[in-house]
Amino acid sequence: MLKVLNRALFIFASVFFTGCVANLANSIGVDVGSCAQSYEKFVAGEYRLSAEIALGDKDEKSKLDEANLLSALQAGNSYFFAKEYKNSLKMLDASEDIIKVHHKKTLSANTSDYIASLMLNDMAIDYHASISEAVMVNTYKSLDYMALKKFEQARVELNRAVDRQRRAKETYAELIAKQKDAIAEKKREQRSDAFDKTLNNPQIKSIIRQNYSTLEQFEAYPDFINPFTTYLAGLFFAIEGDYAKASSLLKEAYGMSPHNKTVESDFEMVENALLGKLPKDRFVWIIYENGLGPIKKEFKINIPIFLASNKLIYTGIALPKLQKRQQATQNIAVFSQGKLLDKTSVISDMNRVIQTEFNYVYNDILTRAIFSAMLKTYAQYQAGDENPYLGLATAVFQLLTNRADIRSWNTLPKDFQVVKVKMPESNKLLLRTGVHNIDINIDKDVKHSIVYVRIPKAMSKPSVNVINF
Repeated sequence: MLKVLNRALFIFASVFFTGCVANLANSIGVDVGSCAQSYEKFVAGEYRLSAEIALGDKDEKSKLDEANLLSALQAGNSYFFAKEYKNSLKMLDASEDIIKVHHKKTLSANTSDYIASLMLNDMAIDYHASISEAVMVNTYKSLDYMALKKFEQARVELNRAVDRQRRAKETYAELIAKQKDAIAEKKREQRSDAFDKTLNNPQIKSIIRQNYSTLEQFEAYPDFINPFTTYLAGLFFAIEGDYAKASSLLKEAYGMSPHNKTVESDFEMVENALLGKLPKDRFVWIIYENGLGPIKKEFKINIPIFLASNKLIYTGIALPKLQKRQQATQNIAVFSQGKLLDKTSVISDMNRVIQTEFNYVYNDILTRAIFSAMLKTYAQYQAGDENPYLGLATAVFQLLTNRADIRSWNTLPKDFQVVKVKMPESNKLLLRTGVHNIDINIDKDVKHSIVYVRIPKAMSKPSVNVINF
């Protein structure tokens, strides 16, 4: 076990001396990055400045900026809302490359490295995107391409996003395999049933259930599926005239949002088109990214673990817990020439999307936290037997590194809303929501339009992108 501790300390020093100071600070709960400042500018509606601040976190020496995924995500997201679509694509392309590299490195890592990393915590390694975040990368890239009128590239990105959702369980199984291998190896090494007795202890399950009393009290979506991505893909293919593909996607979206009349209307439009009744009207879809999605907060609890088959002690673990945030406004009301046409309604609740994924991966997060605590506690007791001062040092090490990974892409919305209206003869609309009155002017020679609105908080400056087809 001391070999594992030495390996962990080597990683700890390597992280420090190779310049990944932010990750080192993260591992003991100190935020030295500029993500907080970037976030503040984002919620104020200063999207370009938010992107520029996020880019201040980039490590220019690294070709793919592997340590700066969150910065790249934040910048790519912000540039889209600043209408700087090429810059947005550049950062989202970099984000996708980093996600691929992280995936490959996870699959190629050996078990000893994985165990040593657990002697620190997840915060000490580069941030790895969740599957729902990876799906949103391709979703935003498709919107960038639509805005640039590069519809073939938009099609490619939507296909990738939908495919990423469909392969999500397989992808996650690959990524979590190293954890299972590490536990199996440590069980063989210890030659005792202490690991099994700890991991399967019903007392731990009871403690966790008390602290996560709302974990399953929500209406789940299918695992790793974001209805907005599915709907956007269906809508795009419908506008492009690929009605067969649009039908399948809109049917799936409608199944997840059966009370959304816009999704129902779009699905009926596509089904009629497949029967030869092609749509004659021109339409405007208003898509509203509303508020801010859930973030992670840390909480700590004491749990019983077995040092040997019959020796039971309590030690602390740190776990993430989702915290919901607020809508900016209830919806957007759409007017033409003073007449109310309709209002947006929810197509995708990101609380449910993220909670569904969190619920799916939670047992693996818990197992990793318990496993990490066991490794550190074993090392502490063995070090104490050899030298009291070394035992004290490892105890301090355990205390400092008992942190949960609470990083996330924190500028995603609370919900996505949509409404469809007929193209007004004036090609002008007025959008009203909260304190905002937003005038929309649409080019007269377009067939259809998507008006994409982002408001993070009630008083934020709205971002409005008009995408014409």
